[in-house]
Amino acid sequence: MNIGSVILLIVILALAVFIVSKSIIIVKQGEVKVVESFGKYVKTLEPGLHFLIPILYNVHCRVSLKQTPYEISPQSVITKDNVIVEVDEALKFHVTDVRAFVYDNEDSVMSMIQDCQSNLRGIIGKMDLNEVLNGTEEINTALYNSVKDITAGYGLAIDRINIGEISVSEEIIQSMNKLITASRDKESAITIAEGQKQSVILESEARASQMEIDAEARAKQTKIDAAARAERMRIDSEAEAKRVQILAEAEKLRVLTVNQGIQESQVDDNLLAYLGIEAFQKVAESDTNTVIIPSNMTGLANIPVAKELWDKSK
Repeated sequence: MNIGSVILLIVILALAVFIVSKSIIIVKQGEVKVVESFGKYVKTLEPGLHFLIPILYNVHCRVSLKQTPYEISPQSVITKDNVIVEVDEALKFHVTDVRAFVYDNEDSVMSMIQDCQSNLRGIIGKMDLNEVLNGTEEINTALYNSVKDITAGYGLAIDRINIGEISVSEEIIQSMNKLITASRDKESAITIAEGQKQSVILESEARASQMEIDAEARAKQTKIDAAARAERMRIDSEAEAKRVQILAEAEKLRVLTVNQGIQESQVDDNLLAYLGIEAFQKVAESDTNTVIIPSNMTGLANIPVAKELWDKSK
């Protein structure tokens, strides 16, 4: 064989190797490859061994279907109370629609990042600084719900999105510390005041309860004293009534005894009148007695003994 034949054989062999190498396509697990024909999408190759006709078909790109973590650079955001904070985000996503991911957007990942940043500014712009610092979970949920439908149009699905570190300026930190201190002092003062208020209320209730108990005790004692006085008065009344009854019975008995004695002594009316005149005479002769003569004394003068006594005294 001459040299020309050898060269031609080598060229043919090299061309055959090139064609074979271009026709064999191996796709690894967790990825796919996009096939084009003269710039037009043809199909997507799944994991495994594939054969393509060189020149007519070619692999445009490889697309990973694995979950991909991505950290977004910190961005400055203004809160509702006009405080500038720096927030960084970290998200995880995966490709759901290869054709949309490759052909419907020039850079689907960058579009997703821009949408996340834009929606984050809108969410934090409606929150105060304290709400932002204490509400990362709420921000994560709100941000995820706001971008998940948008990124679906890019052939992407966000699996998770997290707010990372939230940074504020030193002046804001100092102001926050002062605010926290003032708030704690206020809460402490309120707690002390509430304690004093409760103490006063309890003392007032205790005094009122004691006064009520004392009043009830006095009322009960007054009732007992009144009942005792009433019982004593009843007993005294009964005793007085008994005494009067006894005296009356004694007087009645005495009168009966006197009358009986007079009847038994056979004293007549003249004798009784005479005895009365003598008693009156003794009374009249006494220097220590003042005698009041009845208006019917002239009637007594008709009595002989009385007339004689009258004349004698004159």
